[in-house]
Amino acid sequence: MLKIYKRGREGLEEQPKIVQGSCVYLTEPTEEDIQYVTNRLGVPTDFISDSLDIDERSRVEKNGNDLLLIINVPLKMPNGETIPFRTIPIGIIQTSEVIVIICRNDHLVLQEFKKNLDKSFNNNINVSFILQLLLVTASYYLRCLDDVDRKVIVSEKLIQKSIKNSEVYTLLNINKSLVYFIKALKVNLLMMRKLSRVLEMNEEDEKRMQSTLNEMQQALDTSKIYNENLGNMMDAYSAAIEINLSVVVKVLTACTIILTFPTMVATIYGMNVPLPKQDGAYALAVLMSISAVISLLTGWVFYKKRLF
Repeated sequence: MLKIYKRGREGLEEQPKIVQGSCVYLTEPTEEDIQYVTNRLGVPTDFISDSLDIDERSRVEKNGNDLLLIINVPLKMPNGETIPFRTIPIGIIQTSEVIVIICRNDHLVLQEFKKNLDKSFNNNINVSFILQLLLVTASYYLRCLDDVDRKVIVSEKLIQKSIKNSEVYTLLNINKSLVYFIKALKVNLLMMRKLSRVLEMNEEDEKRMQSTLNEMQQALDTSKIYNENLGNMMDAYSAAIEINLSVVVKVLTACTIILTFPTMVATIYGMNVPLPKQDGAYALAVLMSISAVISLLTGWVFYKKRLF
């Protein structure tokens, strides 16, 4: 989908074609959309194809006067997916005429950036738009981390009531999302530091860049803390599961030993050979009483030894 915006008398207006000073949104693009943009702006096709590659890493690249910036942003997965969050690249191409924003889908970061664009875009292509998009991305990371924290708290409460495989797998999948975040944020920070050396920024832009770096670093530090805490939590639950299993095995073993004595007596007197007192009137009652006394005595000993 190709959308072209430019500031008009009544605010941000959609344009039928790319013109000087416009902002181009290229989301879920068709081959015709890609071909039109590359032919109109003369940018390399790789700039667009790399931005649409879901596994592309964050980076900065220059080709003459054209600048390509790729940054990875969180992507909330639809219901039914095992992993709650992944990351997806957003490409930004800055030329002398326009700025092009490329993504595989109409991401929430782009929607929020468009709202800010409607307020501030004045048809002048400059560094502030790139920095603004980076700041929106950093803020979105922090919101996603808040969502991750809420999911962990819910799963933790459920596990405290009853440890089930499904809840442990939920924590494992959340941890995978944190790994995606940490990897993406590390590369994003490296890319932004390189970008600060590539772009020509005024004092206000430098402050905005530093603010964005701080937000991105905060997101990285928070992701690492959540990742470490989640790892410790999963280790603790694994130990709890092993302890519970040991307790169950211990109790079952004790019960098996206690029931062994009545079973032995019944087995011996069930043999097809003459045995003492087998024809007595109270033979069954005596044998059952002796077995019960031995079993109760054994159970009492196990109780004293804290085997129950």
